[in-house]
Amino acid sequence: MEYVNDEEKPRPTPEEYLAERKRSMRSKSLWAIGIGAALISGHLLLFAFVILGGEPKTVVGWADLFRSIYFLLGLFAMAGGIYGLRESNRLTLEDLVPSREAIEFARKIEFIKPYFSYTLAGSLIAVFITQMVVDAGSRTADDALSLSIQRAGLVKSLMFADGEWWRLLTGAMVHGSVLHIFFNGYALYGFGSLVEYVSNKAHLAIVMLLAILSGAIASTIFMPDTPTVGASGGIMGLIGYLAIYGLRRRRQLMPGFLRAMLTNIAFIAAFGIIGFKIIDNFAHFGGLLVGVAYGFISIPRDLREDPRRVPAAIDILGYVSVAIFVAACIFSILLIKGAIG
Repeated sequence: MEYVNDEEKPRPTPEEYLAERKRSMRSKSLWAIGIGAALISGHLLLFAFVILGGEPKTVVGWADLFRSIYFLLGLFAMAGGIYGLRESNRLTLEDLVPSREAIEFARKIEFIKPYFSYTLAGSLIAVFITQMVVDAGSRTADDALSLSIQRAGLVKSLMFADGEWWRLLTGAMVHGSVLHIFFNGYALYGFGSLVEYVSNKAHLAIVMLLAILSGAIASTIFMPDTPTVGASGGIMGLIGYLAIYGLRRRRQLMPGFLRAMLTNIAFIAAFGIIGFKIIDNFAHFGGLLVGVAYGFISIPRDLREDPRRVPAAIDILGYVSVAIFVAACIFSILLIKGAIG
């Protein structure tokens, strides 16, 4: 019987490694195109069925397709897949080989645990679980808004009429569907963890809180008659912060970091433009601006300065921000359950 020593396995050459990465990117891109095509085709078939087989009084326009989050996801899955195929063709070794500074900087990541990201994402999930329980047992919810959104969402008419300004914060803790909380929770954990890895957990909490408030204020100013829910304004703040981080600390980051952040911003912007009927672009833009501004103020240009080190005051402010976020989630749960308000 022969034994194989893993240490004796030949390492791939740089060219082989590049070819493998290209194959992996193409495979994932083709999957994305296939899933996107299936979602789009299903919606088009349903759309045609409604038009051809619906009642004469049924009025359906092309705009109705763009009110479906699944149709929009199909479009962007296809767009992302096509973009991935293009990127796989232009991928070079320079895009894969990190600098010495990036390697040294990345070594410290393994010792960091993204506890703030766990806390924020977990708090949002707790609020949504409460929403499902309360909304499922309610028979008095308005046709347009679920009971939980009426009680804790960013319903501007109620905020203006009754002075419920806390909705600027609690509106971000409430979500409209399972898909909504899934994407926001996943994005918060992903981008939040990235902030904790390359920067400091205090910045994560501060940016998230400020971006939520900024996005809610922008939404209130420009969309005063439209209720809004979701933490995507805060998540856009994290993406904006990371984009500035990638711009200023490029030598310390893995290749493609800045391009990935800018690509995220471009895709979310395009998604918002196409799906403007169901997406609050002003909340996104307001959160993004705060993240960018905070990044310019707080991220050091000098690569000799460790961005993971922050003054004690910022560290304390980070914990205060987390406490406010968690308290807002608890307050939202109490509102949704009707325990207060």
